[in-house]
Order: sequence, then C-alpha cells, then structure tokens
Amino acid sequence: MEPKEIFEKVTEKFGGKAVELQEEGFRPAFVVVSPESVREIALFLRDDPAMKFDSLMCLSGVDYKDRFAVTYHLHSLSVGHQIGVKAYLPREAPSLPSVDMVWPAANFQEREAFDLYGIVFEGSWDLRRILLPEDWEGAPAAKGLQIPRVLQRNQGMKARAEALPTQEMLINMGPQHPSTHGVLRVILRTDGEVVVNARPDVGYLHRALEKIGERVTYAQYMPFTDRLDYLAAMNCNAAWAWTVEKLAGIEVPERAEYIRVIVCELNRIASHLIAFGSFTADMGAFTPFLYAIRERERINDLFEDICGNRLTYNYVRIGGVSADLPDRFLEKTKEFLDYFAPKVPEYNNLISYNKIFVHRLANVAAVTPEDAVGYGLTGPNLRGSGVPFDLRKNEPYSVYPEFDFDVCVGTGERGTLGDCFDRYMVRINEMKESVRIVRQAIEQIPEGPVMAKVPRMFKPPVGEVYFRAENPRGETGIYLISDGTVNPYRLKIRAPSFVTMGIFEKITKGLMIADVVAVIGSFDIILPEIDR
Repeated sequence: MEPKEIFEKVTEKFGGKAVELQEEGFRPAFVVVSPESVREIALFLRDDPAMKFDSLMCLSGVDYKDRFAVTYHLHSLSVGHQIGVKAYLPREAPSLPSVDMVWPAANFQEREAFDLYGIVFEGSWDLRRILLPEDWEGAPAAKGLQIPRVLQRNQGMKARAEALPTQEMLINMGPQHPSTHGVLRVILRTDGEVVVNARPDVGYLHRALEKIGERVTYAQYMPFTDRLDYLAAMNCNAAWAWTVEKLAGIEVPERAEYIRVIVCELNRIASHLIAFGSFTADMGAFTPFLYAIRERERINDLFEDICGNRLTYNYVRIGGVSADLPDRFLEKTKEFLDYFAPKVPEYNNLISYNKIFVHRLANVAAVTPEDAVGYGLTGPNLRGSGVPFDLRKNEPYSVYPEFDFDVCVGTGERGTLGDCFDRYMVRINEMKESVRIVRQAIEQIPEGPVMAKVPRMFKPPVGEVYFRAENPRGETGIYLISDGTVNPYRLKIRAPSFVTMGIFEKITKGLMIADVVAVIGSFDIILPEIDR
C-alpha cells in the first residue's frame, strides 16, 4: 500500500488527528499525527487487515529545536509495506501515550527516548532510565542543553533492596561476569536456584555515538561505525554508507557493491564463529572456541590484505570502498571457502549434537513467533523462532538480488520452536549460506571503478531517511536527518542487540540461574552495540 493510501485510510478513520503526510525528502514517508492519538492510531495500523503493521522497527526521539518529535518506523512482515508515523511535541513537558502495549518492542526504545530526551510515555508498563543512572537530571541528547549533574546514586538501589522479600535473594551477574558478553549487569532476583526476575542493566559503555554523529561530517563518522559492533565492523561500515547514499541519491559502482557483499559476508562468518565459540565456552566446552578462533584468523588475514586492519576496518566509503581488491585476493578467498565449508559439519559432530550441549539448550527460553515479531527481534533471533524474514531476501539492497541463498530458520529440531538451540543452529547454518553468497559474488564480480564521485565538502539535501541492513546480530537500522549542512542533524541507530534485550526479562522468569547464561549466549548480544 502506498503512503498516500495509508494516510487517506487513517484520515478517514480518525479525521483531523491525522495532521499531514510528509513525502518530499522523507524515505519512508511520515504520517504526522496528533500526540494524544498515537496509541489508537497505532492499534489501527497494527490491526487493520489492509495495514497489518506488526513490526515496530525503530522508535526515535528528535529535537527539532523549536519542538520535539517522536518517530515510529513501521513495517508489515505479512504485507511487505513500510510507513513512518511522527508526533510533534512541545519542548516544555513533552509527553504522549506509550505504544508498548501495541508493540512490546517499544518499551526499551521508549525508555531510551525518555532517558535521553526527557519525553514521557504515558501508560508505559516500565518507564525508567535505561542508559543513565536513575537519579540523573536532565535530557543529555537534547540540543543546546548543559550537561546535567548527578545526584546521590545509591538511595534508590538501597530502597529497592530493603523492599525485597526476605526469602528471595538479589544477585548481581556482571558487569564483569565473563558470560554476559561484555559489561552487562543482570540483576537477578532468585528463589533458590530459580529466577524470579532477571533485569538487564545496560549503559556501562555508553559513548554517545549518536550525539558524536551530529558533531562530525558524514565521512568522518565512518570510523565510529567500526566501534558500534566491533565483531562485524565491515557490516556496520556498509550500513552507514548505504544510508548516506540513499539520503543523497549516490549511485555506487557495481564492482564496489560486489566487494561490499564479499567483505560483509566474510565478516558475518567471522562474527558467527565468535558467537559459536564463545557460546559453547559459556556452556563449558572450551575446545570449540579454539576451532572458531583458528578459522576467524584466516578471515582476518584476508581483511588485513584488503585494508591493513584485523578488527576495525574503516574500509567502506560513502560512494564505494577505499581501494580495489589486492592481487590474488579472490583466489585466496576461494581457498578459504574450500577450507572452511567442510568445517561446519565438523562443528556439528564436535559439539552441536553433543547430548549434554543439546540438553543445556533445548526447550530453554523458547520465543514464540508472535513474541519474536512483537518484541522486535530480528536476524537469527527472529528466524530462530521460525519466522523466515531476512532483509537480504525480503527487502534486498545492494546486489543481494543477484545471489541464490536460503533463509535459515529454527525448526524445533531438538526441542521447542524458538528455543536456545534453534537460535544457535540458525547461526551455524547461516555460515554455510554466506559461503554460497561469497562464491557467487566471486564468480560474478565485474570490472570497473570502486568509488563514485563524492564532493569533498559533502552536503546531502535536506531530508530524512531510514535504512536497515541485515547484519550478523540482526537489523541495524539508521534513521538520518539532514538539514543540508556537512553534519547530520539527527542520527538514531537501531541496534539489534539493544532491542533484543527488551524480551530478556519475560523469557527468563522461572529459569535456573545457569539457564540465564544460555539465554545471553543464544542471543549473541554485544554491549558496545547495546550502549552505543
């Protein structure tokens, strides 16, 4: 359904509550609505048979200087269309109804907008600061505001601890626990070994990457994307380039797009290898981690050939890539693929179908397809619940339409559909599909330039764009607003690990403490991406 049709249906239903349709310079288009009507219009967009907007991709706070706004980027997995919804708010006491009862994925993202912009979401089931201490004063992401001071930090924690029932125990898992995959703190409330509640406490690595993006040029921001997900830095580089190119209408040379796909799929394999190795180590099997590191080092050798780096690459550029492929790079890549392809069955024989390993994962923390969509899970965590949605296939970008590959999904083969084992196996199988994609890209790659002509003083036109890429941990969405200057006006990064943690509390209730480790590993989160 086209944006104009959607706007007409909303106007027909709600009259003046649908204020206007913003199309020119906006991708996707926005239906601007009155703040008080956000929840009822959201319900209509979700439930109307012609709309079926079942997925909230990204929720952002925006400071337009004279007023605030909250934007909602919506997608329908069943119908396949997209739309943006925007509500403008006054700078003084901005508030509007929460939509977390419409799309559960909204809760974590509303908390982020509340934390950084001071926007209150009325009726939210859990509106607390999420990145900053609970006693922080002010809205640090708003423009032109002074950095606020921090008050006493321990009073709230002390009051909550004193209120706990005496038969339960409060345990801090992290922020230094090795199985939390970074400085994640999980506040466990337990009854013996049984988890009553497991609340993730994030923000220990918050570096204000979005705010930094508003203070540097578009090209200068590229190295910062390496630090967003350092295990998939090529993918993050490319996602930023694709977003800016969509905003500015830049046509990238075909050879550069093929190179991007090759390095992104190699990086997907490298990322999934670390997920495989670290997860099995969390479960008590250390040997597979050594196998994973061995294979990943060969990919790092290839990346060192192409750009000189082994972890943070800064290889992709707005308009293409920094340099063409070195001599014999494609031959070396073929040699690696021939070496690596037989390793995946070897991993399965070594650990995947090991009786103890399966017992630790099967039937643990199963996420239903409905919850996976409602809570905004993407990537392997969504497909692990049996939902066959992959942006490379369903909404293809770059040159992905040129390749034949399968979308890997969970099947409940060893337990319940959507359990920890299914999420694990999706990543194992995706490595095989990435091998297929890279082989095809090598065979089809054309000759030609690898960089478009981009002005040194690059100023994209005024407009707003939302682009999403299928990265190893799921959908990395970038919402970018240009005011026509050399710096972005607003940058919002929809990080898949951050959104995934929104369902963590729900699915860990009633598990054993050791199962919490399995859940974190099966989600394959990375904390720099969560905190940004």
